[in-house]
Amino acid sequence: MRNIGFILLAVSVLLGGLTIWGLRQMSAARAAAEPQLHQTTVVVAGRTIGFGEVLTPDLLRVQAWPSGAQPQGAFQTVAQLTAQRRVALGPIAINEPVLTTRISGPGGRATLSGVIRAGMRASTIRVNDVFGVAGFVLPGDFVDILVTRDEGQRMNGSETKRTDVLLRSVRVLAVDQLANESKNSPVVAKAATIEVTPEQAQKLALAAEVGTLSLALRGTIDPLVRDDEGAPPTVRTSDLRLDGVKPPAPMVARKVVRVAARSVRRAPGATIEIIRGAEASTFRLRVSGEPG
Repeated sequence: MRNIGFILLAVSVLLGGLTIWGLRQMSAARAAAEPQLHQTTVVVAGRTIGFGEVLTPDLLRVQAWPSGAQPQGAFQTVAQLTAQRRVALGPIAINEPVLTTRISGPGGRATLSGVIRAGMRASTIRVNDVFGVAGFVLPGDFVDILVTRDEGQRMNGSETKRTDVLLRSVRVLAVDQLANESKNSPVVAKAATIEVTPEQAQKLALAAEVGTLSLALRGTIDPLVRDDEGAPPTVRTSDLRLDGVKPPAPMVARKVVRVAARSVRRAPGATIEIIRGAEASTFRLRVSGEPG
């Protein structure tokens, strides 16, 4: 029994030693593999860089990066990036890789054309403190554009208007001459520049001539149009009733005409009363044989 105890103790010590040796070997292999994973470098922002800032060496630093995993358009050295004058086309956060898509070309300037996506156009519309959502529309926000225009005149001579959603979920590029997306305070502006397609730019130009344009700010949690989001219906002057009561249908006038027509057959000199909305008109009919 004593010999069996010694044998079990020796086996336990041997297994423990093998386990420790295996763990040390794994740690050594991992430590040897780490330098091979970081075989390249990427230039990142040393601090937050604002729109239009010139990129200088004191704003940048080099960050180790796994080989083959560096972002497209990244720079490997600070000297490579600052060899020629470049500016930021948008805010760059601290430790964010500086990419060619976020900065201007060599010798470039911080112009609005540098932030317009391929195939898109920049179009400007007039706004004020009301149509511009009291200045809370800022660069980088998404808005819907509404157009309000005259629809024509009713039979009683009263004018009617309609409002339609012209464009949905378009990106605001600038407000007046402000194009910095890091701006947080409201700005009461006279113009808003938005990013649209060429066809949408044509619609905007035409809508500005036939009606009044206004903006509707979309929320940050739902900036884009959802697949289940249907097109909003047209709103007309007749829809602006708090109680939801619709104006009298034309059938009312037809009923009055039919009743009056029966009275014509029964008694000469009958009259027809036609009701249009809140107005009523009375006409006297001549019956065959009645003196004029």
